[in-house]
Amino acid sequence: MDLTLQLFDVLEDIWGDTSGIKMSFAGNQWFAAKDVLDFLKSKGYKVYLETIPPGMVRKRAEGESLKVGNLYISFTPEIVSLPPSLLEGLKIKKKVEYAENDIVIVFRGAEINNLCDLKGRRVAIPNPSIEGIGQLFKELYEEECGDYEDLINYGGVYITKVHHREIPHMLKLGDIDAGIMWRTEAIYWTFKYSVPQHNKKGKLAFALLDNASEKAEEVFNLLTSTEVKQIYEKYGFKWIADNS
Repeated sequence: MDLTLQLFDVLEDIWGDTSGIKMSFAGNQWFAAKDVLDFLKSKGYKVYLETIPPGMVRKRAEGESLKVGNLYISFTPEIVSLPPSLLEGLKIKKKVEYAENDIVIVFRGAEINNLCDLKGRRVAIPNPSIEGIGQLFKELYEEECGDYEDLINYGGVYITKVHHREIPHMLKLGDIDAGIMWRTEAIYWTFKYSVPQHNKKGKLAFALLDNASEKAEEVFNLLTSTEVKQIYEKYGFKWIADNS
């Protein structure tokens, strides 16, 4: 049976089969999710995947439930994808860094090349408390332009809850003049973008948690296969795992 109904019964960041291996990934990979799931399915695995902000992935790994509308998802993931710093303190069996990305400014209208030129404009910025890109942007802005609080306290700045959903939507509607996102996201959406002269790179790592089953470990090993490498490279990620 299919209950999907636009505007009412749609879950954009929940994927796969809830009876399968449980995975929780940082949300900026959502556009690669279907390809990854199709590959794992071709190998005989059922997989559930959520693509959510990294701070939420961390809390999921610690055992917190995820609420989406009226639904509570209470099981704990077996595999997570997070910036390496957010893996610290988690009980894991193994981990591997696999992808790298950098920050860009997406914009409508006149080109914006400098982070400092964001002040005074309508801008959407990822939340630094739950998004790795938000924290990296905050550090960059303070290094290059000064007080981050001065920037965000301007009335035209919007701090996101789920940047990989909100910023593309707001930019397409014209609700903002510019936004901060990963280069891969800008490429996917075909937005105009500029790369700050002084930039920071973000990395992602897969981790197999202590509660993982044997089947989950098999899936974990497939996540660094040549096939998955090709999926990520197709979407513009720089692959940094050793596939030899």
